[in-house]
Amino acid sequence: MLNSSFNERDDLLAKERMTLKMNPADATAKGLADGQRVIAFNLRGEAVFHLSVTRRVPVGIVVAEGVWWLQKAPGARSVNALTSQRLTDRGAGSTFYDTKVNVRALQS
Repeated sequence: MLNSSFNERDDLLAKERMTLKMNPADATAKGLADGQRVIAFNLRGEAVFHLSVTRRVPVGIVVAEGVWWLQKAPGARSVNALTSQRLTDRGAGSTFYDTKVNVRALQS
């Protein structure tokens, strides 16, 4: 979902999931597996994702693409629960592109 666009399209939602991408080395170190539901969290909040383990993401980095409507997210929150509302020092722009998080398995 591109910046929450197309969230109203059930046919497109059926093909996508709110996904967090992680390097295999990081997933192994945390005991996580591809397709597993995980929680990304920090001091601001937490959000549930489906994990996609891929070498396309560098070690130490996770990637969440797009913004999902809350009613379509797999948990009670979307990626925005993890981001700061602070503006940049130069230009008063958004700071949400780089956010520190940790990841753990979702306990069922």
